[in-house]
Amino acid sequence: MNTSVWWQWYFNPGLLLLVAGLAAAYYWLAGGRWQARGGVYFAGLTLFALAELSPLHYLGMHALFSAHMVVHIVVLLLSGPLLVLGLPPQPVPAAARGLARFSGWLRGHEWLAWGAGVGIMWGLHVPAVFDASFTAMHNVFSPLPMLHAGAMLLAGALFSWPLFGPVPAQHLHPLAGVGYLFTACVACSLLGLLLTFAPADTYQHYARASWCGTASLAPDYATNAWGLSLADDQQLAGLIMWVPCCFIYLSGCVFLLARYFGAEQETVSAAALVG
Repeated sequence: MNTSVWWQWYFNPGLLLLVAGLAAAYYWLAGGRWQARGGVYFAGLTLFALAELSPLHYLGMHALFSAHMVVHIVVLLLSGPLLVLGLPPQPVPAAARGLARFSGWLRGHEWLAWGAGVGIMWGLHVPAVFDASFTAMHNVFSPLPMLHAGAMLLAGALFSWPLFGPVPAQHLHPLAGVGYLFTACVACSLLGLLLTFAPADTYQHYARASWCGTASLAPDYATNAWGLSLADDQQLAGLIMWVPCCFIYLSGCVFLLARYFGAEQETVSAAALVG
């Protein structure tokens, strides 16, 4: 990798404000004190900041579709859920009431959370939407990067809320949660398949980037500084969407099944002791 890439940090003011606002939100929710699972919350926030501000963002913006896909997966499937898992278990009273009301409303509307998590992944990869968003995000002072990243983070948090929200009584039944995650895995696998086998110039943003300095080469064979052709890079992006995404979803399924069977075993053990 070109060593100059390591210096390409993306200090968009809107994104910096978003990160600072999320950090401040934790301390307000927690009443100004560190609570259990705070490390989980800030791990999610750190991953979000690294994905959106580090050279990985630069690579995804200017050179590699595969790098951009890694950013999407980190924000949507890791950062969002970690922020939900790390919410303070004893929030201030006003926040506790709000979180309880929201969790109660979402119970029975889980399809909205599922649609947000899966829909934004599909929507952002519609070629016309994808290319238009890049055109608007090149200005470092544009608010669009904050809106783009914030929407993904919000969708990831909303998707995970019925499974890991702060009110356990409002969680989906573990077996229903398995179906919830498995269907999301299928939806993202289909998107990954489409990206893997789509024509190499489907996303004109990367097609134009590949042609820079290689105008004499056909798009399928034009290579970038990392030795990846346009087709290779798009196929790698599709595989990243396909395999790691499903691994994350299926890991969640295993966790829910373990929780379900663990609870069943505890129930049986308690009944045996009573008997």
